[in-house]
Amino acid sequence: MTNSSVKVAKQLVRIARLLVAYNRSELESRLKKRSDLNEASLKEHLDCLEGMDAKEQKAALYWISKKRLILPEDLSEFQEAMNLIDKQHLDFQKFEGPSLVIQWKQEKENSKVDTSYNPDHEPCFKDKKNLGDGVAVYTVDDTREGQLAVRKANDACWGMKFGSWCLSRRKNENGEGHELDEAWRYWNHYNAYPKRIAFKNGILLAFSAGDKKNHVEWWDKNDESHGTIPGSNAVDDIEFLKKHGKINLSESQNASPEILEELAEDEDKYVRRGVAEHPSTPAEILMKLAEDEDKWVRQNVVENPRTPVEVLVRLAEDKDEDVRRGVAENPNTPSEALRKLAEDKDEYMRYGVAMNSSTPVELLRKLAEDIHCDVRCGVAENPNTPSEILRKLAKNKEWEVRREVAENPSTPVEVLRKLTEDQDEWVREAARRRLKQ
Repeated sequence: MTNSSVKVAKQLVRIARLLVAYNRSELESRLKKRSDLNEASLKEHLDCLEGMDAKEQKAALYWISKKRLILPEDLSEFQEAMNLIDKQHLDFQKFEGPSLVIQWKQEKENSKVDTSYNPDHEPCFKDKKNLGDGVAVYTVDDTREGQLAVRKANDACWGMKFGSWCLSRRKNENGEGHELDEAWRYWNHYNAYPKRIAFKNGILLAFSAGDKKNHVEWWDKNDESHGTIPGSNAVDDIEFLKKHGKINLSESQNASPEILEELAEDEDKYVRRGVAEHPSTPAEILMKLAEDEDKWVRQNVVENPRTPVEVLVRLAEDKDEDVRRGVAENPNTPSEALRKLAEDKDEYMRYGVAMNSSTPVELLRKLAEDIHCDVRCGVAENPNTPSEILRKLAKNKEWEVRREVAENPSTPVEVLRKLTEDQDEWVREAARRRLKQ
């Protein structure tokens, strides 16, 4: 066999490996890293992912892990982004989410906006409230006309090709007509509280709609959600939050200990979850919430930096594996608890310990030999992993492990240079990016 034919054969092997799609059980194991996905949401994500090819699955899983892709409502946006990636030969990992791929195209094309647009003249925008910092918020009629008014604001302020929000997204990527039938389905789904739209100095800022009781979400231009109005210093309408956004009050940076103590007793588990993750929640309240019947409340307690060490040790024995995973990932978890969790049969528990910045070196050395690839990846991405372990992992047979080594800021320069010659193109590209930084 000639040298050229050998190179071609190796390239075909690499391509074949990349084109092998994950089966449902493999997809499920990766999605479980997103512990906030409930059973119904997990099934919806799996159903969508199963219909994708390998490249689409890798991109979708990457963006799902960053909480920048929700399926199935963002599916059309995802497909548009993947079409752009294929046509423009882009690297999806250079974008935080599919909406940013589309925004990249929009900015490249310099879509024109209508500087004469005035939201005060839109009859479907009502009950205007000036919240300071130049921000005005309107209640949007929950009608088809209200949806069209939001689409009109999109067109006027951000260009005809804007397509981030699933509630006002056209099917027609050319921006022609008002093909909003699919978007109307999502418009009706997000009806937990009145829809609102925010402008700053007359320019569209964000849109508020949600499908969760008491949870007021604001969506910015990049389709990223916020608990308060993004892109401004304006304080959201307190009266509105008292009526519709109790969860937002529990998450508010200005919430007093008295409010948090009262909300910690709320019958709504989502409100208690907000208190459990609040950075100002007193230790005594966190200790009480650590015994909550809702596992997500306990998990938020685990992730709270104010949670006492003795609570973390206790929750390391929790019956729910997601809670224990949270303990495994918490940098405040003491070494003795981490050592016990490193022996857990669940590979994602061991992964949490492997990527924990407080994990002792002797544990990292042991986990670097773990039978499961994801655990070794956790060690490879840990910035505190010693250079001798990174050097060893740089020779690991799994390309995913070598790529994590290439992306680790602690990897020695000589190892990065070696990885620029790796047989895997993703490893080579990651090493080159790190060398440029």
